[in-house]
Amino acid sequence: FFFFFFFQAEDGIRDVERSRGLGDVYKRQIFNLLLRGPQDGVMIPIPQYPLYSALIALLSGKPVPYYLDESKCWGLDMDNVEANYKKARDAGTNVRGIVIINPGNPTGQVMTKQNMEDIVKFCHKNSLAILADEVYQKNVYREKPFISFKKVVHNMSTPYNQVELISFHSTSKGVVGECGLRGGYMELDNIDPFVSEQILKLRSISLCSNTVGQVMTELMVNPPKAGVNSPEVVAKHQKEYDIVFGGLKKRSILLTDKLNSIPGLKTNNIEGALYAYPSIFLPERAIKAAKEKGLAPDAMYCVEALEECGLVLVPGSGCGQKEGTYHFRITNLIFDTEEFDQALEAFKKFNAKFFAKYS
Repeated sequence: FFFFFFFQAEDGIRDVERSRGLGDVYKRQIFNLLLRGPQDGVMIPIPQYPLYSALIALLSGKPVPYYLDESKCWGLDMDNVEANYKKARDAGTNVRGIVIINPGNPTGQVMTKQNMEDIVKFCHKNSLAILADEVYQKNVYREKPFISFKKVVHNMSTPYNQVELISFHSTSKGVVGECGLRGGYMELDNIDPFVSEQILKLRSISLCSNTVGQVMTELMVNPPKAGVNSPEVVAKHQKEYDIVFGGLKKRSILLTDKLNSIPGLKTNNIEGALYAYPSIFLPERAIKAAKEKGLAPDAMYCVEALEECGLVLVPGSGCGQKEGTYHFRITNLIFDTEEFDQALEAFKKFNAKFFAKYS
């Protein structure tokens, strides 16, 4: 029942399915339905959350990359999207959908309404389903607001408001679960009723989501409210939420400023999600040394950072990036803010030592 109230309050109720987490949903349902064989493909953003390329490989499909524009705060370049779609089609790939991650993982950007409308028109023209990964929708720290794809699709005129859309949300990310508690759901819009029935059958095969995940999902979509719950419960929930969100926001600004103060690094503002994805302008000697070790250059950088200062970074080579560029993903989850600041100071010292070693 709490899903009903949530979707009425947000963008209107549609078909909703719960799961133990979004990886479970993707693997068992949507990608299995989209990828019927090696001739089928799905467009994925680069940089990307590696779940997508792994699932596509597991199901013998073809990943069709499109590149986000770092110079435009990791915004969409529709010319690039169109060109990569055409390239895949010309090579014989039957492209069936496009993944959108908003707010971005690993890039931390929030999508503009114009970009979203452009994607809807592109998908209508090419008969693609939109897979909207919106798990960080509450993690927005700057002036650009989060807008759901559902709202954009339903506010557009016919025929664009009929584009197939599957939206995903999760307690496992964002503010409530903080990457630990597993629970999530997907919502189906403009999906053929027969297809929806098959998805429900697939869900019925699986066991239900765990009790803790269900409780956390209810708290996310139906938090304590004045007039329904006691004032003490409402106040306690809001206080904890504000502490968690306030810390994430404060650390997102701290992380952006610190990274941009470190020679050899440059990052866009963290607009949302839990990550920065800075460029590393590695010295040629570092690139050569990494190749001699059989490592990607940014992977070697991340390994040395771990060994030197204990900071765990994800190399950009694991998420995808343009040829000749190097990045890493770093999170603002570290609690508390004072410890985070100390960790970044240690990282700054490591970076200076690394560049001195290889310059």
